Amino acid sequence: MKKLFSILSVVMLLVLCGCSNDGMNDTYWRNDKTGEWLIGFVENKVVYDCQYWNITSQTEEEDAYTIEAENGKEKLVVNIGKEENDLRTITINGKEATCSYINSNYLPDYPEKDTTSVADNNYQEGDSVTIMGWIRPLPSAVQWLQEKIYGEEKMNEVSVNATNIYTNQEESFTARLDSLGRFTLRMPIANTTALWFDYDGGLLTIVAEPNETYFLMIDPIEEKKLFMGKNARLQNEIMAHHIEVSICGTDSLGRMGGSMNILANIESKTKEDLQKLNEMCKEHPTLSEKYKTFYQDEILSKNANMLMQGMYLVPDYELPEPYMEAVNENYLAKMLEPYTLGGEHFQRFFKDYGQYYEMAANNKHDAPLQWIMDKAERDGIIRLSAQDKEAIKQCDAAYPAHREMVKNTPDSLRQALYDEFDKNEFMVAINEITSREGYEEYARQQFTLRDMKWYLEEMEVLGWSQPVRDLALSNYLCKTINWTRIPLSQEILDLADANIQLEGAKAAFHALNDKYEQIGQRLLNEDILKSNDAVRDMSDGEKILRKLIEPYKGKIILIDVWGTWCGPCKMRLSHSQEEYERLKSYDIVYMYFANSSEDKSWKNVIKEYNVVGDNVVHYNLPDDQQKALEKFIGVQGYPTYKLIDQNGNLLDVNADPIDLDALAGLLERMK
Repeated sequence: MKKLFSILSVVMLLVLCGCSNDGMNDTYWRNDKTGEWLIGFVENKVVYDCQYWNITSQTEEEDAYTIEAENGKEKLVVNIGKEENDLRTITINGKEATCSYINSNYLPDYPEKDTTSVADNNYQEGDSVTIMGWIRPLPSAVQWLQEKIYGEEKMNEVSVNATNIYTNQEESFTARLDSLGRFTLRMPIANTTALWFDYDGGLLTIVAEPNETYFLMIDPIEEKKLFMGKNARLQNEIMAHHIEVSICGTDSLGRMGGSMNILANIESKTKEDLQKLNEMCKEHPTLSEKYKTFYQDEILSKNANMLMQGMYLVPDYELPEPYMEAVNENYLAKMLEPYTLGGEHFQRFFKDYGQYYEMAANNKHDAPLQWIMDKAERDGIIRLSAQDKEAIKQCDAAYPAHREMVKNTPDSLRQALYDEFDKNEFMVAINEITSREGYEEYARQQFTLRDMKWYLEEMEVLGWSQPVRDLALSNYLCKTINWTRIPLSQEILDLADANIQLEGAKAAFHALNDKYEQIGQRLLNEDILKSNDAVRDMSDGEKILRKLIEPYKGKIILIDVWGTWCGPCKMRLSHSQEEYERLKSYDIVYMYFANSSEDKSWKNVIKEYNVVGDNVVHYNLPDDQQKALEKFIGVQGYPTYKLIDQNGNLLDVNADPIDLDALAGLLERMK
């Protein structure tokens, strides 16, 4: 790799040293009155009005030029006057402008300040943005080396990444480059949105306003990055005057020593970041109001995100009241709408912020088990005996003291308390009740409905604006669906529709809900879902595993321990068919064990990611047996992968299929 970079550097130096302008070729010109990039002449083409024009003729007379071009529909006549005092008069189809050659990497400062606010469409549905442009290819030798470094696929496409404000999920949109490096990418946006534009391993921030078109020229030979378009000013200003706003990790926050020290440190950092912005605006007085607004929101979003990370460093995520008052008054209240302007930084903050107040809403209420059990019996889901009711009563009486003990116990010791509590006779009875058919799904929907009502009450107390409520509730519903992979009940959907006004928010969670309605209706080969009958009365983890692998003696077994609640697990499962194809030459059985996963959710994930095949088996063991098995094979996190050889030996090797080539090499040695 180092050798490739050395060769690349030498070739680039030779290429750049050998470049020289031939007349107007490889030149870019700005309108000195407006400050905009007006026109460019590159490789027998004209770039003008966000379009490519093929040059059909070019004449030169005493440093003056006439260029004719066409784009297939229209014709362009460009008259370029002689250079006088580093300026040229450029007339395009009769429209005259005084222009200067752009000799900097980015567009110079605009001549006058623009006080226009960023566009706000009130989160109207159906708006989009078009990003088109030209990433000028380097000479073939350099291009070849870059393809070796970054990969041919990466070099031949661009992508735009954004976080959906309604679902809090990252979305990616891609476009292929043509043979000249040109592209057009159109994507939906909810409102003015900060996007990440990814090309050749590089990243640019693009603040896209609804229904705008931006033309981006990336010319590595002339070392230029320029935006063209009637509202492209902010893009050029961000590139030319980037402000670095750093983010602390939770380790750094932990070293600050306590919540109020974290608050003081982040408040101080926020002031420093805002001072950087003020100094930049003083140094460049014509920077637009949009520029100032964007960076102010980025600074507030990033620092607010760090503050909300602080909740993971305190017991039960309970932050002091003054801490959250500062988050509300000094950050959220000062962020300007649209909230999409903050892009992924706002979304990261808002994810934790919403979760904090979800938990705060729950903590304000007692949640006796009696409530859900009585409701389930009234609705005909379960029948409760006198002994059942006594167990429920005993559990509700014992639970508050247990919860308080857990609260005051270090995280590393809490599992032992949970395990000890589960050994009580009343808990054995409760676990039997909750395992009855139909109860688990019913209870989950009822708890979601109850918690949602509490969350709405908390929003009212906090005085959140309607957009904040809508976004928070949409995020909550989408998170719930993504967590369980099961659609919501009609009662929950009706309550959401009654409380959300933004049509985009409604459309987002309904679309996700419909997706899992459809997945639930798909057929699944039940043969791959293995019964637990063979290990029904076993409690020893090693014996459970030995019994389950018995039918596959002589084969290699790849064990995958995962959970429907585990994001990284589901991300890996989405590549299952790719894994099966890559390793098809090896005699493997793929054995999956689901941790704490509801039956319907378990099946939906298998169907969604097509985790199926003739050599695929799935187990969803009872919780105590799953724990015993995981303890035996040494599960430390999720997902966990283990290999068992042809003789039934559990191997101490890295069997993670995230690196399929490495796993294939390991399997090759086991043949």
